[in-house]
Amino acid sequence: MTENPSRLEELIARLTQVESVLMHLQHDVEQLDEAVLQQNQIVDTLSKSLKLLDSRLGVLEEDGEGPDPVQDKPPHY
Repeated sequence: MTENPSRLEELIARLTQVESVLMHLQHDVEQLDEAVLQQNQIVDTLSKSLKLLDSRLGVLEEDGEGPDPVQDKPPHY
């Protein structure tokens, strides 16, 4: 395997460039992973809040319907 020095230098330079690009991609993937984890936590929190609000709304609906605001006019009419 006898390659001339310029070809070897070119291959080393290309390998260095590929390694640099790979390091940047790994960094980007790590940042995206962190963002996805944070968003997952936010979605979990919002989901729990939504379930709580839904159960509260269900309790209010079970307590009976109050006067219909559309049908009942306020006293000043």
